[in-house]
Amino acid sequence: MPGWCTSTAMWRRVKQVFAALTAKVAAADREFVAAWLTPGEQALFFAMNVPDQHHALQVAHAARRLAAGRENVDTGLLTRCALLHDVGKVKGDVSTFDKALAVLAHRLAPSWAEGWGRPGRGGRVANLRHALHVYFRHPERSAALLAGIGADERLLAIIRRHHWPPSPGEPPELTILREADDLH
Repeated sequence: MPGWCTSTAMWRRVKQVFAALTAKVAAADREFVAAWLTPGEQALFFAMNVPDQHHALQVAHAARRLAAGRENVDTGLLTRCALLHDVGKVKGDVSTFDKALAVLAHRLAPSWAEGWGRPGRGGRVANLRHALHVYFRHPERSAALLAGIGADERLLAIIRRHHWPPSPGEPPELTILREADDLH
């Protein structure tokens, strides 16, 4: 049985769907974002839909907990990476239904789903292909948007690679970001 079909994995997915449907960004969350991000970065953060903003906030808090007590981690860089890692998922770009189908397609047939994805919205099929494109390419899209506002190269490199397989010599911020992202 594939790993995503286990009761633990299914429960995690159910919790993620529930969290997305009930997501809110409170005043304290907006203050946290303002404390860590530049005005240009904040604009990109708030251009995501609320569930993605909520997810990024959860990842940021989890990453900060995971980094606690580690002297070799730049917690400022880590926090900014966590808040910005999904800014390539722009509000209104992909419907919730298409996003759910993209996740399902990735779980059932990852190679096919990644290859079939194409940018460009239009009819039902084009929108689903676009959702797959965004699902698989959001790290590059995020890095490109951030490069457009002059973000730091270290931040861009971490965000660009956050869905790549781990490799030796990676910055600890990238390792922690992946772990925190997997938790939420």
